Amino acid sequence: MNTASLLAISCATSLAFFSAPCYAHGGQYRGPGDVVPPSPGGGPGRSPGGPTPGNTGQPGQPGAPVPTGANPTPPNTGGNGNGPSGSRPGQTGPRGIPLDFDLTTWDYWWEFNKDPYLRLKNTVNTGGPESGGPDVYLGQGSRHEAHDTLKPTSNQILHSVLPTLKRAIDASDNRDIISSCMVAMAKAGTDHPDFRLVDVFAPKLRSGDQEIRETAALSLGIAAIAGEREIGLLVALASDDPLGAQACARAKVDDRTRAFAAYGLGLMAYATTRLSVKQQAFAALRPLVDDATFDNRNIKVAAIHAISLLQLDGSVAGEAALQDEALQCLETYYRRDLGAGQQLIQSHCPTAIAKLIGRDHQKAGHYRELFAKELAPKSGTKRSSADLERSCVLALGRLCRPVHDANDPDGGYSKLLFDVFRDHRDAQTRNFAVLALGQIGGRHNREALLLAMGKAQKALEKPWFALALGVYAFRELESKRQDGAAPAPDTLIGSTLLTALQVHKEPGLRSALAIGLGLCHYQDGADTMRELMLAKGTQEGLAGYLCIGLALMEDRGSIAAIRQVVADSVRRQELFKQAAIALGRLGDKEAARDLQERLADPDANLAKLSAIASALGFSPSGWAALTSGFVRRKRYFPSRVRGQVPS
Repeated sequence: MNTASLLAISCATSLAFFSAPCYAHGGQYRGPGDVVPPSPGGGPGRSPGGPTPGNTGQPGQPGAPVPTGANPTPPNTGGNGNGPSGSRPGQTGPRGIPLDFDLTTWDYWWEFNKDPYLRLKNTVNTGGPESGGPDVYLGQGSRHEAHDTLKPTSNQILHSVLPTLKRAIDASDNRDIISSCMVAMAKAGTDHPDFRLVDVFAPKLRSGDQEIRETAALSLGIAAIAGEREIGLLVALASDDPLGAQACARAKVDDRTRAFAAYGLGLMAYATTRLSVKQQAFAALRPLVDDATFDNRNIKVAAIHAISLLQLDGSVAGEAALQDEALQCLETYYRRDLGAGQQLIQSHCPTAIAKLIGRDHQKAGHYRELFAKELAPKSGTKRSSADLERSCVLALGRLCRPVHDANDPDGGYSKLLFDVFRDHRDAQTRNFAVLALGQIGGRHNREALLLAMGKAQKALEKPWFALALGVYAFRELESKRQDGAAPAPDTLIGSTLLTALQVHKEPGLRSALAIGLGLCHYQDGADTMRELMLAKGTQEGLAGYLCIGLALMEDRGSIAAIRQVVADSVRRQELFKQAAIALGRLGDKEAARDLQERLADPDANLAKLSAIASALGFSPSGWAALTSGFVRRKRYFPSRVRGQVPS
């Protein structure tokens, strides 16, 4: 097998929990979020995002829009097929009509928005071994730093990981190795004493490989080292000015690299508290949105989402002024009278505005009213694109305050959303309306959702109610924790979802119910879910979501059973990875040792090694297991590459 590939896979995956997980460009970085999908059956795009619950300290986590021509990797729900509904890409019907993935299913939203609920990074970084215990094996000089956390130490990053990743980049022409290692280095977010990250990434902007160029631009943003050279390079790339063209050694910066540089600007602005950096980023992004003659879809969408990540405090004078400019920019573009194709781009504005201000901002009421008009049946503002209505529904989920009774100030918006659910012509808009009601919360919405779930007749509606009720319950639990109260699960929601899990047999619905039960922390359902998980191992999607549901409800009694799933599913990569994520969420350190032994199997092929390395990246002790392989030059790598591994 290709030993350099194995080295890069292991290195890149060892940093999987530095940042939120993307299935392209070197690993799993999802980028800024709230992306409205294309209409079913057409065009590139990714699933929409929703509100980020609580304060996670990170941007929202759904996927960045895929540049034209790319296809998203679909999640695998409950069935036996490869797609969410069991369909496989490339199949055709009797008349040769291609069957595409159904983007209206609940799991697309979940897969691109799950990180704030799983909070895997927090679990991994705080669930480490005690100093002096049997699990302290990170190497000489690391024991004190690893006392209460498995977060990689600065010493390990600087002296083990970064040099290894740089050597792998310098020694390879393989786009996957180079991209993976750049993203991994960016997630470390720190310069090495002997080299700066920008000096590693900048030369790759001149690569003849498009993926390497755009990954280099994105990596500058992920690293979020807001030095003068770094911010200047991203501005030049996004703006396609002469310095940007010179950095790429081209007559002009290609569109995809510009789009990823725009995302990078948003990420850099999000990560810094320096107003000057945020102002520089916005100054470069605003013309991309304002210019009516510029209609490149990928770059415009990237600029809109980057603006949504500016992370501005409206109570601070300088930041409030910049926030007002950003809102004006987004609202002006949203209000333009444009054709259906451009309305798809406009549809990214409502969720971007909602992310920028939240429900308590002084202008939130103005935007609630503005977006509600797009949904009102006789408002006179109707436009032709369903994408705008989908986005407005999601934005109201972020902007509206909880509704405890029909007389609450925002009760009219919840009523509108229920009307949308009952009457709207577009199935995805109806589904998002249900989800938005769960995100808004309040006793009135809770009761209405429970009642409506019992009456729902369409099979594709029930999973959205399960997800909405889970999101509602999760938010309530978080609110109690923040208030210092002892959180207790909502037993009525939990028992309702558990009964549905026992009664219904459709794998996709059962998968959504498992996630809902996990979100509401209803541990009374753990025994039933565990039995189903072990019995339905051949239904890869369902078994995987049952693993995740058990992890969300923090049922540590399921660790042994989930370990068994990991042992039995190494050749079923999605189930294998879901089970590994679940063990990581439950803080199981033993899982990393089991995976470490599998990684050492001399008969394992590259695909199997890749799956194991990915799973190690999600494990609490996974980073240490992989790093110890580098530091001690042990059995992971054949003898001819051991000399390249740091000592």
